[in-house]
Amino acid sequence: MPPPSLVLPLKVPVRHDLTQPLSEWLDSEENPATYQDTNAEGNLSWIVPKPSFKSTDCREEILRLAGLRNTLSDILQESHKASLESRSLEDCNEYHATLLEFEKRGFPTVDEESNGVALTWRGAFSTRSEETHYSLLYDRACTLWNVAALQSYVASTADLTTKDGCKMTISLSQSAASILSTLRQLVENEDYMTVDLSKSLLAFWEKLLLAQGQLCIYRMSNLGGSTVRQHTTLAYLVQAAASIYNEALSAAQDPRLESELPKQAKEWGVHCKNQSLICQSRAVFHIAIEHRLQKEHGQEIARLRQCVQTLKEAHGFVKTSAVQSQLQEVEGLVKMATDRLKHAEEDNRKIYLDEVPRDLPEIRAQTMVKQNQPLAPTMTVTKAPMFAFVS
Repeated sequence: MPPPSLVLPLKVPVRHDLTQPLSEWLDSEENPATYQDTNAEGNLSWIVPKPSFKSTDCREEILRLAGLRNTLSDILQESHKASLESRSLEDCNEYHATLLEFEKRGFPTVDEESNGVALTWRGAFSTRSEETHYSLLYDRACTLWNVAALQSYVASTADLTTKDGCKMTISLSQSAASILSTLRQLVENEDYMTVDLSKSLLAFWEKLLLAQGQLCIYRMSNLGGSTVRQHTTLAYLVQAAASIYNEALSAAQDPRLESELPKQAKEWGVHCKNQSLICQSRAVFHIAIEHRLQKEHGQEIARLRQCVQTLKEAHGFVKTSAVQSQLQEVEGLVKMATDRLKHAEEDNRKIYLDEVPRDLPEIRAQTMVKQNQPLAPTMTVTKAPMFAFVS
């Protein structure tokens, strides 16, 4: 049974036509101050003066930016599927690239109400919660969030029984996690009230997506069975997934998340704990198989006992938790490991007489999922050249 994947919810922008406020701001003789800007990775990199040109010079660009935002206001809904059917991912990518072009030219990136550019977005975890800022950076931050959310959804729909499905999930999980890393850097020095863009929440989702990607790497490597040499590698891969799930668990236990999102934080914590225990037990079981193939019967029994103990802990945790979607998987693994242990102990007692060690070395984690990838060109380069009149 494929492991359950969590999906990042969408943020929805409240419609606000940017044409008039951006034109008025650009044509105003007031506030010629410089504006700090950021590069595509979210780091402060340069200071750009307010543009010297007027709104009539860049009317086409302003209309394009405003049109993209209005489109997102119409097509971004709570349903990922419905939003994707309206090409929301492509429009989010293009809107982000267009925002970058405007920031490079000196358009508002300082959160001042006098800009007149009132940008409002609903909260991802409470649609009744809204937050307004007066900087294009806020729109770019929320757009980065939505690209990651849409990618996480598409990743969750892949057929993990096929190599192509696993590859798609791995690629999208890595991309979404990297986007959240960029977002975390972008908002590091900003003052946002909603928990959506908090350091703790972004860190949790980044780690969770990496864990889901790493687990899928293990699943792809395990498709169609394994050779003798592969079992150790499989153990290392799934042990790495367990470690990343533990990191996500720690992030989910942040006091702010437990205070502002108590229900979600509890469910996330339970999910990560369950997945970590299951991944650990799978790693131990693969090592046990390796010992059996090498005719190291005492070590096989020791690992199987460790596996059964971990699975029983997972089974008890799942049964007492509010989230029991993994119960069937755990029960299947418990039966498999228990049956194998029973036969191994019987064979050793009657035939092999190997000593069963008490101390076992830790299983090494081999992390293969990629982190901190650059943003895709579709997010940084507009489909059509902009501001061609500027030298």
